[in-house]
Amino acid sequence: MKKNIFILTLILIFVFFTTEAIAQKKATLYGEIVELTTFVKDGIKPNSPAGKEITTENLNKGGTFVLLEKGTGKIVLLTSSVPEYKLTEQLTPYLGITVFVKGNLYKKGGIRLLDVQDVGKYLK
Repeated sequence: MKKNIFILTLILIFVFFTTEAIAQKKATLYGEIVELTTFVKDGIKPNSPAGKEITTENLNKGGTFVLLEKGTGKIVLLTSSVPEYKLTEQLTPYLGITVFVKGNLYKKGGIRLLDVQDVGKYLK
């Protein structure tokens, strides 16, 4: 009985770790960078001077950067992969324009998180 429980536990641990490895992959996403509460609550995008000002104000209050994915309209949470750089310093110049964002994409329970390694203006 104890042997069966031990084997079952090992199988469950193996399945858990293999699915976690599949959940992470390198990705390049395209879309618009917005502040989460400003976009969801008020529907404001930073594509106008007034929208950019409101978004920046909410970011200074501790807001969260998200990527509004081009084509699908899905939201992807953004985090910094380099602890030395603040995410606001990386992403603030790209507010209000369509960008590409490269990094590791993590998925769990319908939530997607991208650690930002590279960001730039989308030219197409």
